[in-house]
Amino acid sequence: MPKPIAYYPMGQRLEANPVMKEVPYRRAPQVSDQAVICAGAIIVGDVRIAPDVFVGFYNILRADSAPAPYIIGPRTNLQDYVLMHCHPGEYLTIRGRRVGVWLEGENSVLHHAAVHGPLFVGRNTFIGQHASIYGAVIGRDCVIMHGAVITNHVVIRDGRFVAPGQTVATQADADALPPVPEAYRNLNAHIVDHYYRLGKGYHRETRLTV
Repeated sequence: MPKPIAYYPMGQRLEANPVMKEVPYRRAPQVSDQAVICAGAIIVGDVRIAPDVFVGFYNILRADSAPAPYIIGPRTNLQDYVLMHCHPGEYLTIRGRRVGVWLEGENSVLHHAAVHGPLFVGRNTFIGQHASIYGAVIGRDCVIMHGAVITNHVVIRDGRFVAPGQTVATQADADALPPVPEAYRNLNAHIVDHYYRLGKGYHRETRLTV
């Protein structure tokens, strides 16, 4: 059996994807040495992780089904048990780049959320706990609250709010979304700052990360 690209003592595993019809090449993850990968995380295929990203405990990031990379932009936090995957053979073209999943940067993805491509999420957008996203283009500065469902390749404009438990399944649903309420406008910035500092602390003071 091929050896993993990296297999760390706390169970972090980085591995190239298998070659198959939908992904006819083998790629390994590319992880900045300034990113933090916590215990139990599994990262497969062409996943590109920028500086100051926090990948939490027991995340699964699988770039093994779409012929395009996953891009995790700087200062993004993927909290615990986040699942990232993409529909077989599908991808988006955003600003001339083919991507399976692209989190632009300074994004928060809370515990047990599923971010399933083809998907783009703009900078400074918050995705709550147990949110389920399957195919979408989501703008910058949005707040998607806990338990929300977004699907069917909808396009959500910048600065929109998805309420707890709300389903956005048609473009009409997406177009009707309200602006982010004042009470939530700084929510993501606080989370991004916290996880930036927390990641540095874990990396410096524990053996639970690489």
